[in-house]
Amino acid sequence: MKKLKRIIFVCCCFFTFYAQAQSGWTREAKGFYLQASAAHFFSNNYYTTEGILADQGSTFNTSALLIYGEYGISDRFTAIVDLPLVRLNSFSTTETVGGVGNIQLAVKYNLLKSFPLSLQVALDIPTNDGSNFAQSNNANAFGEFDEINLPVSDGEFNVWTTLAASHGFKNGKTYASAFSSVNFRTEDFSNQFQAGVELGHLFFDKLYLIGKLKIQERLSSENNVQSGSFLFGEGTIFTNYGITSMYKVTDHFNVVAQYSDYAGFLVERKNIYDGGTFSLGVSFEY
Repeated sequence: MKKLKRIIFVCCCFFTFYAQAQSGWTREAKGFYLQASAAHFFSNNYYTTEGILADQGSTFNTSALLIYGEYGISDRFTAIVDLPLVRLNSFSTTETVGGVGNIQLAVKYNLLKSFPLSLQVALDIPTNDGSNFAQSNNANAFGEFDEINLPVSDGEFNVWTTLAASHGFKNGKTYASAFSSVNFRTEDFSNQFQAGVELGHLFFDKLYLIGKLKIQERLSSENNVQSGSFLFGEGTIFTNYGITSMYKVTDHFNVVAQYSDYAGFLVERKNIYDGGTFSLGVSFEY
């Protein structure tokens, strides 16, 4: 069971922009997990709010350094912190702007002693008002430099409520999980729904491989047109898939790598740049 829990925690914490997963397990009392990771995304394929692919002519880039931690308050309660310590945004035609992303604080509770079914409530705390303007690299036809807002925080509070269940198979090396989440947003943003599944397996007692699939839909009939930027996530829907690998260097120290991308076979892509996210990190657990 401890091996399965280690597989699960890697999948729950690793940074991507939309591929974070959930499980039914909680961390053991006084046990902790700490991870530092870096990720990069770039794309010039933008899907509009109507789901039409539009080549914007310039490439959007974003990179992040993330610190993630879990601590077992008890065998059934786990405290979680997710801190985007640095996030950098730019287009190929603009300067790079950066800052601290939304800070997430969460509590996760194991609802049943006999089965890994958990309820997690997470608060996303904004670190600024959603304004972070980048200046164009070149002047326009009037000799002026244009500005575009590339926020690293959406400037509003989010409350994520997630129900997740997991199952460990008899071989002690394989698990499956499923979850559903609702994000209650403020500042007149549309609420969001997510659901996903994942499958993980331990190879050679050293290498974990985890596959993930997730969708996101919005729960409101109309977009907040005043905050239509894809960086605010308003009206953003997608199908996301990814694979995570973790290699155990020692009993407590791990190296983690991940790739995730988008597709349109379950939910069409809207108000989002379509491309792959590459991530690399190290973790320590006890």
